[in-house]
Amino acid sequence: MEKQASYLVEITPEAEQYYLNLLTHLYQTHSSESADEKSTEILDLALSLSDFPNRGRKEDELEYLGKGHQFLVYSLTNRKTVKIIYFVEESTKKVYVTDFFATEMSPTKIKKK
Repeated sequence: MEKQASYLVEITPEAEQYYLNLLTHLYQTHSSESADEKSTEILDLALSLSDFPNRGRKEDELEYLGKGHQFLVYSLTNRKTVKIIYFVEESTKKVYVTDFFATEMSPTKIKKK
């Protein structure tokens, strides 16, 4: 089987801030060990988009932007997840991660970010 060309994953400055906010929440609500593990797994999942970036599901709430936003889901707990929201720019082989969105937040807030 032929391997797909790797993409460069770029986390936007806004997404970095959302990730830091998420980390603050994780360390306030989980043990240090659990927060360390979850924060690493979330970032690893985002960076794994360098291979097969189009495996995410379409993010309907951001369709109006016209960038083809997609998302991957990371399960924090049985009832809480984090959406890693991104879009792929095929011409430059780049994946732009634009948000780390805790789904317990209102989905309409995705549009406002």
